This record gives sequence, C-alpha cells and structure tokens, in this order.
Amino acid sequence: MKVFEWDDLRIFLAVLRGRSVRSASKLLNVSHSTVSRRLQAMEEQLGIKLFIRQPEGFVLTETGEAMVARAERVESEILSMEREVFGRDALLAGPVRISAPPLLAQHLLMPILAEFTRLYPQIEIEMDATFDVADLRRRNADIAIRFQVQPDDNLVAYKLPSFANSIYATREYAKTHSFTGPNPTAHWIAMGGKEVLDHWRHDTPYSGCKVHHVVSDMLAHLNAVKAGMGFAHLFCFLADSDPALVRLPEATTDRAITTWAVTHPDVIATERVRVCVRFLVDAIFEHERNIGGNAVGPN
Repeated sequence: MKVFEWDDLRIFLAVLRGRSVRSASKLLNVSHSTVSRRLQAMEEQLGIKLFIRQPEGFVLTETGEAMVARAERVESEILSMEREVFGRDALLAGPVRISAPPLLAQHLLMPILAEFTRLYPQIEIEMDATFDVADLRRRNADIAIRFQVQPDDNLVAYKLPSFANSIYATREYAKTHSFTGPNPTAHWIAMGGKEVLDHWRHDTPYSGCKVHHVVSDMLAHLNAVKAGMGFAHLFCFLADSDPALVRLPEATTDRAITTWAVTHPDVIATERVRVCVRFLVDAIFEHERNIGGNAVGPN
C-alpha cells in the first residue's frame, strides 16, 4: 500500500487549486514537467485516478474529492509547524485587497468581513466595489469575487454558490397591474440596456410586457423596483429578504450566475490572503440557500 508523503499532497493540492499543471507549477515554483511527472507517478503508485483531464481544466474524481479535506488538514498542520519551528512570519497583519461586484460588496460581504476583522484585527481590508476586472497579476487585488462561467486557468479559484435571480415587484405593484394577457399594464425595468433584457424576457411568463425604464446601476435598479416604477430580475439573496418585494407568480430561479473567488498563485501563499479567502468562501457558503433562492416559500 502506498504511504503518502507531504510532497505528494503538495502536488495534489497545487493541481486542485490551479486546475492545470501549468498553474500548479507556478504555485510550487517548480517546472511544468516536474508536476506532470510526479502527479502521474502518484496516480500510478496509488492505482487510482485523482483527476480527470478536461478541456476546461482538471476535475477531481470521486476518490480525489474524498482526499481534499484531509489533505488540507495535513497542509494546515505542516504549515503551522513550519512557522513555529523555522520562525516564519506568523503575524496575520497587513492589507488584503478585495474586488467584488458592488451589490455583493454592499449587501453580502460587509457583514462577513466585519466578522473577519473582529477575529483578525491586524488585517486591513481594502474593498474595491466594482464590476471592473481586477488584474491579479499586477496586484490590483489579492482576492476577486467574479461572475463568470469559468475562471482563468492561471488563477487559484474557489467555486462559490451560484447566485440565483428571479422576477420581483412590490406587493402593491403586483396587485394593481396585469402581467399577462393581450394588453398587460405592467412594465419591465431593464438594467444596462433594453437589448440585454430582451434576451431574457421572452423566456419568461411576462414576455408581453414592454420594457419601459432603463437603470444602469444595480442598487438604483433595485430601488426603482421598490419605488413602484415596474418589475425586474433581481438577485434572490437581496430581494427575498426585503419585505417590500414579492416574487411574481410562475417566476423561476433557474437563471443562476456562476460565481468564483479567485486569487493569484503568487499571493495565495501569503498567510493573511490564504486565511481571508478561506474565511470568505466558507462564510458565503453559509448563505447558500438564500443565494440560490431557496430560503423562502411561495408568496
């Protein structure tokens, strides 16, 4: 039976986080061929496959999935020992720069980061609430929360719950307007442009309603719905918690947006960044039901 060595687990975790041999080699500061050769040797010695090679990156097998938690515990213990024995800087202090879409930063991340700073008071959070894509190679951010189908293959990526959206209006607007039939009186509020909403609205039960208003900012878009200007697609995690809003009948939550927390291989080894990204990922998953639109029943 193969006895695991720490170097085996380092290779395994690096490929897991980098999702490619190339990214893993950068993370470990070794050659591409070294990672490929050692991963192949480990799988051959174990007699099992740990990853499936797919065009979008390395995907864990069932056996590999079962190894992750234990491998990360071993890693945590060894890193802790290294800091203690070899005098590595174990101070969790200094800046961590985070980039995230504004609505997530304002309504989801701030309470999470407030708890994080209570636990680690010497870490300084620098939050950039923006839709701009931070250049992690140039350290424009240490951690970025991104809406995208797949992360860049040169980044260390953590998949987050997919953010569901549904269709909402105020209770009063829903009662006083018709949404179906030959001449509906309700109006859509588009965000970012009418052509963007047109791509979505024809697949809804309310395709006969016209787009009457356009609001470019996500928070202003939410407030336009709350002000009774019309109805719109909104994030479930935000709209379901607002007593002024209701989901419209027959509105679904099947248009979920894939979301990732990403960081660069060069900075994930920094203790404060590693601790922060793991805290963020774990805390966001605690809100998974709400994020996925499953926290409330029918209105």
